[in-house]
Amino acid sequence: MDQGPFSLSPQVKRLWPIIHLGWLLIIAGSAWINHYYSQQEMEKTALAEAKAIYQRDTAFRAWVAGYGGIYAPVNEQTPPNPYLANRPDRDQSKRDGTPLTLVNPAYMVRLVNDFQGKPVTHLTSLKPLRPENRPDAWEKTALERLEQDNLPEVFEFTTRNNEPYLLYLHATRVESGCLRCHASQGYQLGDIRGGMAIALPLGEILALHENTLSTMLSLHLLIYLIGAALLIWGQRLLGRRVRERDLVLAALEESEANFRTVADFAYAWEYWLGPDGEMKYVSPSVKELTGYGAERFMTDRDFLKTIVAEDDREILHHHIEIEKHLASCAVDFRIRTAAGEIRWLHHICRSVYDRHGLFLGRRASNYDITEEKVVKHNNDELIGQLREALDKVKTLRGFIPICASCKKIRDDRGYWNQVEAYISKHSEAVFSHGICPDCAHRLYPEYYPLPKNGEEQSGVRTAAVGDQALPSTEPPEPPEPQD
Repeated sequence: MDQGPFSLSPQVKRLWPIIHLGWLLIIAGSAWINHYYSQQEMEKTALAEAKAIYQRDTAFRAWVAGYGGIYAPVNEQTPPNPYLANRPDRDQSKRDGTPLTLVNPAYMVRLVNDFQGKPVTHLTSLKPLRPENRPDAWEKTALERLEQDNLPEVFEFTTRNNEPYLLYLHATRVESGCLRCHASQGYQLGDIRGGMAIALPLGEILALHENTLSTMLSLHLLIYLIGAALLIWGQRLLGRRVRERDLVLAALEESEANFRTVADFAYAWEYWLGPDGEMKYVSPSVKELTGYGAERFMTDRDFLKTIVAEDDREILHHHIEIEKHLASCAVDFRIRTAAGEIRWLHHICRSVYDRHGLFLGRRASNYDITEEKVVKHNNDELIGQLREALDKVKTLRGFIPICASCKKIRDDRGYWNQVEAYISKHSEAVFSHGICPDCAHRLYPEYYPLPKNGEEQSGVRTAAVGDQALPSTEPPEPPEPQD
């Protein structure tokens, strides 16, 4: 099926859910961490507010206690404190007769809480003077922990009437100003006589926290959506890049396969020598040529030198060391195969570079020319023999001046020579003398009469001289007398 430019490879498709899940986990983890720290900050804020209330009331109490209490006009909001009835200075009056009542630190805190309309502090003790100061269940447990573990404070986040609260209790220790009212209870300086309990409603703080949390979650959702969109875009882009890479790799593999087919099945022994002198590639045909496998040459950089015939090692050394800087060069040398045979190689190599001009080494081809060398040697020997034979052969050419009468031949210097002398001088012919029938009759008529009509000449014998039949010089036997 034809795939578009944004089609995803199977690898990317399998990877996409993992990437998406990873991005979702990152966003979820970030949201959880932000929620956790936001919750921690909310609790810290609430606790800080509770401590601020405690420190405010403590400061009021300390200020009032420092003056031994303060006097306030008696009215409905500030009636005389019945728990200070044993104090002779509880009730006073101004010069105009306006009645005044003593307000001790604890009474002042109650008056301030009533004035605010939402009492959040509560002075409590396990041995209270005022019944309203009795601790509730949580305050009692907290007071016991304060005394048992000698803690400065105890707090807890809980709910009351389905409303979130921070319950805070800070220990109150006996000071010198406290003994005026509480010495009768047996307290001494430094004793924990109770604590200030604060029940802080968390509605407003939680509302602010929830608004912050909602904004944070919305921001995380937006970041997730942007990231998911970028992931989809990146996925498609990556898919296209992967497909392009796969096409390039496929083309590269096909190119390498073609190269391997050409190189591995080459008749000649091909190799690639790197710039460092190490063999980068050796074709399998080296096995047929040398009897040694390609791995032998790959693992031993100097193995080629060891199989070169001793008389030709200098030739190969000169070629490798001196002619290596040439673009291409060729040389013939002999090697000894694994079977001990001597073979002639025609070696031709050239420098190779990458597309940036970086030197990659030299590519070499080695051809077995043993038969050619043997044929050439035999031809050279045959040609030498022919030349030697031709040097011994003398031929007569051109016009030869010969006397029409005596048949002498004139040489280049103008001298007239006998025919046999001239021919012997200008050729390899060897003469042997005999006598023809006519001359035999002319010189020895009594022995060589002329033949009659219809009879063949007889009495002339020939003798073999070398490979030629020459006339014999021996005179024939005289004929027998006739009756």
